[in-house]
Amino acid sequence: MSNVSAGIFFMLLSSLSFATMNGFAKALSQAGMPAMENVFFRSFTMIIIVLAIYVVNFSANKEKKKLKSGGWGKLCFRVLMGGLAMVAVFYNIATIPLGTATAFAQSVPLYTAVMGMLFLKEKNGISVIIATIIGFVGILLISNPDFNGISFINIAVGIFSGFSMAIAFITLKTLKPYFDNQFLILAFGVGTALLGAIGMLLPLDGIGGFVMPQTWEYWLIIGMGASGTVAQYFLNKAYITAPVGIVAPIDYSRIVFSLFIGIFLGDELPHLMNVLGILLIIISGILIAMPSLLDDIRKIKNNRKL
Repeated sequence: MSNVSAGIFFMLLSSLSFATMNGFAKALSQAGMPAMENVFFRSFTMIIIVLAIYVVNFSANKEKKKLKSGGWGKLCFRVLMGGLAMVAVFYNIATIPLGTATAFAQSVPLYTAVMGMLFLKEKNGISVIIATIIGFVGILLISNPDFNGISFINIAVGIFSGFSMAIAFITLKTLKPYFDNQFLILAFGVGTALLGAIGMLLPLDGIGGFVMPQTWEYWLIIGMGASGTVAQYFLNKAYITAPVGIVAPIDYSRIVFSLFIGIFLGDELPHLMNVLGILLIIISGILIAMPSLLDDIRKIKNNRKL
């Protein structure tokens, strides 16, 4: 198997694992677990796993990369925006079909493209601009209550989940010189666990509060944490093995996996217009990644000729 084929395979496994993690989160919400408690347990399991990795790496005496000092303000902002995005996603997972909630979350490239043009002065081609418009048309279709019956709150939360996640990703790029990847994940886990713990104090039905998990629900919590860890592992593996431009668009398969898992958990079959909106979001994401995709394919062809 070539590196490109292996990278695509790893990204498919990552997307399936992320969809499975969201499926566990939805099953827990169906059992009565509030969204904030869900966020807390997801983050708590992340902390345990990352700390275990830290112990293994420390015992192996791996040489550490020299990093810049500072960056704490940016880190806090990244954790806050990423944490709010996770809360928004988990709220929608609990209250609307899983495929639609995932489609909102996967609209991140639309917002990063717009913010890149507005704030980072990035020069995007006409194809990216057209793709962004197509993606927002897709968001309008999945947001239309006449087609899927979702509330205005879910629409606002869905848009916020994609927007805030885009801000978190843009901020993350600026943190690489200051912190290693494991510490960034650990900081995110600690921050979102605190956010979930504080959120449980909110007197909002379905959002705040604490429900003691039954014995069988702990297996769902472990499954949620394990599948999320596996997803992150294969995501990193995909980006290391193959060019980013080729494997990144494959992550949109997460929406398809989520649709089927949601239906398995009891979601209604999506309306035709809802499916069309999801397809437009997928197409727009692939089109936004197309310049990188073509560039990576060109590099691979040139390397084979040498």
